[in-house]
Amino acid sequence: MDPASSDSVAAAAAADDEIVVSTMPTPRLVPSRQKRLSLKRSIHAGSKRAAPAPKATCKKIAKAKTPCKMEEAEAATASSENPPVPKPSKPTAKAGAKAKLLKATPKAKAGPALAKAKAKAKAKAKAKAKAKAKAKAKAKVRMPGKPKAKAKSARKDGADENVPAAGEAWESSENGSPNIADAQKVLGEQSRIQKDEAAWIAGQLGLEKAHVAGAVRLFQEGSTLPFIARYRKEQTGSMNEEDLRRVERELSRVKDLETKRARVALALQRGRHLNPDLGQSLLQAESVEDIDALWAPFKAKRQTRAQVAKSLGLEPLANFLEAAAKLAPNHEVLELIGFPARADATEAPQVAADTPEAPQAVGDTVAGDTEVRDAEGTQGTQGTEDTEGTEGTEVKELREVLPITGQTLEEAAAHFITAEVPNVEAVLKAARDILAEQFAHRGDVRQLARSMLESKVRLQARRRGEADPEEQFKTYWEFSAPLRQVKPHQFLAVQRGEQKKCLSLSFAITDDDATHLLDALMSTFLGGSRHSIAATPTPMRAAGGMGGKHTGSLPGRAAYRAEIRLALEDAYKRLLLPFLEREWRRRLKQQAEDEAFDTYRRNLKKKLLSSPLRLHPDWGHAPTAGPPVSAVLGVDPAFRTGCKCALISLTGQVLATKTLFPHPSYAGAAVPASQAENASRGLRDLLGQGLQGTKVAPAEAEPEDGGDLAEAERPQKRQRADGHARVVCSLGNGTASRETEAWLRQQLKGWDEVLAECVGYAVVDESGASIYSASQLAGAELPQLDVSMRGAVSIARRLLDPLSELVKIDPRSIGVGLYQHDVDQKRLAEELKGATMDCVNAVGVDLNTASPAILEHVSGLSSGLARSIVSYRSDIGQFKSRADLLSVRGVGKRTFEQAAGFLRVYAGAEPMDELPIHPESYPAAAVLQERCGGLHSEAYSRTLLELARDAAVAAELGLGPETLADLCGALANAHSQASLDPRSQEPPLRIKVPGLPAEIKEGAAIDAQEAGWTVDQLKPGMRLQGVVRNVVAFGAFVDVGVGHDGLLHISKFPLGQSAAKLAVNSPVEVTVLSAECRQEKGGAGKAKWRIGLSMR
Repeated sequence: MDPASSDSVAAAAAADDEIVVSTMPTPRLVPSRQKRLSLKRSIHAGSKRAAPAPKATCKKIAKAKTPCKMEEAEAATASSENPPVPKPSKPTAKAGAKAKLLKATPKAKAGPALAKAKAKAKAKAKAKAKAKAKAKAKAKVRMPGKPKAKAKSARKDGADENVPAAGEAWESSENGSPNIADAQKVLGEQSRIQKDEAAWIAGQLGLEKAHVAGAVRLFQEGSTLPFIARYRKEQTGSMNEEDLRRVERELSRVKDLETKRARVALALQRGRHLNPDLGQSLLQAESVEDIDALWAPFKAKRQTRAQVAKSLGLEPLANFLEAAAKLAPNHEVLELIGFPARADATEAPQVAADTPEAPQAVGDTVAGDTEVRDAEGTQGTQGTEDTEGTEGTEVKELREVLPITGQTLEEAAAHFITAEVPNVEAVLKAARDILAEQFAHRGDVRQLARSMLESKVRLQARRRGEADPEEQFKTYWEFSAPLRQVKPHQFLAVQRGEQKKCLSLSFAITDDDATHLLDALMSTFLGGSRHSIAATPTPMRAAGGMGGKHTGSLPGRAAYRAEIRLALEDAYKRLLLPFLEREWRRRLKQQAEDEAFDTYRRNLKKKLLSSPLRLHPDWGHAPTAGPPVSAVLGVDPAFRTGCKCALISLTGQVLATKTLFPHPSYAGAAVPASQAENASRGLRDLLGQGLQGTKVAPAEAEPEDGGDLAEAERPQKRQRADGHARVVCSLGNGTASRETEAWLRQQLKGWDEVLAECVGYAVVDESGASIYSASQLAGAELPQLDVSMRGAVSIARRLLDPLSELVKIDPRSIGVGLYQHDVDQKRLAEELKGATMDCVNAVGVDLNTASPAILEHVSGLSSGLARSIVSYRSDIGQFKSRADLLSVRGVGKRTFEQAAGFLRVYAGAEPMDELPIHPESYPAAAVLQERCGGLHSEAYSRTLLELARDAAVAAELGLGPETLADLCGALANAHSQASLDPRSQEPPLRIKVPGLPAEIKEGAAIDAQEAGWTVDQLKPGMRLQGVVRNVVAFGAFVDVGVGHDGLLHISKFPLGQSAAKLAVNSPVEVTVLSAECRQEKGGAGKAKWRIGLSMR
């Protein structure tokens, strides 16, 4: 085609456009589908070029989806001043035919210029990829905080120096997360949460802002929780460890939220979608769901129904429906349903098509919405061009041809009928898809839905068909509760049932509540009265035949509002409600997991802080205790493989090991006589070796008058005078525990009376012993022992010192949690590690004897530093004071500050190193000792307790009242290290002595394991002795000695303060309510019993 022909075609197209605008009696919304596509391509192409190009050139440039194709189009344009224009396709032809023609024509005509441009584009793309890879490699080795070199070629004149140019990456932190400082530059300010983190956290937790602010500041400075709780009480208002843990947890969530906000902000800026309104919405977002909703329209994803409708060119119709519904007069809707029009109501003026007022009003609204939404929607479809800063030809044309008067809804929709949307109903449905997505992504719509539905919605769980034949989730087959009243353990149980496909979980909302929400959304959208909203005909309010497939047949402007209502209903059901359900589920899961973590942490602390053997009132180091214990015999019971026995000293050193076979190889068989004799002889040998380990020197002769000794001490002296030591057997509570205990009692009763009184036994929890025995740490500690024998050593050490042994085991294996397999395992490990650290630091660690396994849990120390400390002890020798810790490689002043107060150095150069006093308080402690007359003064302790409450003394020493009280308490109890150990307040483990007759009172609870009772013999009304194994939100599980734990429901807890004292390892007396077998003995696996208990 020659240039003259090209000019004639362009002139004809311009004339045709002019005719459409000026002469049609009923203005068309858009000329045709091909025309709309041409206009849209013109918009995208015009935004990339400085000067307007011919229409055909715009089409070619818009068609180029990739950089290479864009270069081809530009080269073709440069080679021909007037490029050929393809013949227009028939009005009824599909849009794809013309697109193929536009794509093929330049390739046929370009010739050598096209090949040259293609080679040039390919070389340019290759160079660009190489430069990008080089820049990425540099970014990996760039030091933190070093700014990137600015891309001069990509930055425009007048651009913000703080915003990277197109194609330029942003700085990232060392862990790969986005740089929050860069995000603040992009957004212009900090988020609402980040401006005052302490206030936000205090509001979420219900704590004092000043106390939270101090805790947040200390956490951000790198202080550990034990250090803050013990030595920085003034700055936190003496917050306990539980509250500090909650603050630390919430602070971590704020950090994750800000990281998410920064990532989205930088991504929006790179895609050039960030505008002031979107930036403010992002700054105000207070949840991950809000940020995800703001990012949803821009992230690359599969095409939504709204995106498909936009690709068909129906976005102008959707914008027109929205604008027309907002400007529709209310009295037309009232007249439609039979309400009489008011006397003062006047009909809206009919504005002619050539009158500029009405088109201008609608055009402004549509143009503004189109510009914003076009900018927002380009990220969802890859390869689209930037339209920022341009007002498309399509919008200009709509301003001229879209008056809202004189057009019915059907007439407006008819102009958009194509092969893909062949009728009015399909056109309106596609337009509603666009509106529904726009409504669902609006922040005010989501917030209104939250506020109205959260108080109405209910969580429901239903049984799935015939699932759950074992009735494990029978309690939740017909479960229903308001969202705000769902308890954490209930949600975790329902969630587990859903995962096992036994239950179905849903959120129930009544039709009335949904209708009220939609009315409120319509009111928010239109800004009209409630009467006009209630009168809007919708399928949900289908009455009087006003509901239908579409509302195009309604007279007046009511049809436009009805379409908006249909779009809102679709947004509610398809987009908004699923969004809220995900948010509700996340919130319930977060609350449930927090409660599960708190429960697990409380129980774990009680488990770790179990009283060690040396603090036992009868078998420990107390002055009133009996003969000293010389050894501990650990017994790991089993049937077929035999009972593994390990004898250890009081320092944990293994003295002897042996495997005994006191039980038959299979059920129902008898034990051979020779096997029974060998087992009895082996037990005697091990216990005899332990009893001979230590001989006690005879006691000094008592004074004749006995006046210097208290009467209660004299029997103790007589017990020590016989010179016998004692041995304690530590029996695991696993498989064959009851049978092994019965055999052990029988063997000990057969001994002579003197020896029988010197041997006792206790049943300990063996959870996690098998895991420890197979661990790398156990292999390093006990390389000469078999894996099965290491478990017996661990059981013996748990009686000797539970804390030192249990820290070697993964806390998740100890088994004192609530639905521990249904929560975030990473967070669970972090929470339990913190609980272990709390316990270790509360007790204190001997710097000269502690193993690396326990040293790594000291505040401020890591596993590497713990190994360095042990290496220092081996190479240099024992520590003489806490100050020597600074000589260890890797320990600096900050680490020393965090760790020194929790380490102990006994018999060293500084006596205060034995006390829980931080070295920074040594000068104040010395002053206090001088004022009390020294350590040997009679009124030493009393004076210290008086000074602890003296505010003047605290001010004089520069201490806070909390620090002064702790300091005086530690100095006052310096003579008794046991009183400073928090484990001394825990109930001691019960040690049974078979050689001594048991004292049974009438009506007292019975030890079922000692009496030899089985679970089959339990009857309602029996009173049994038990030990609490686990405490959860709905009750406690109690070991009553029959091989199955019973449930003490919270409704059966004792009245008064006794209920608050129930904790793990607490001895209790319970009454049996019921004992039900849930699986026949002939069935597969072990029989399962449900035992109900009560303490009332």
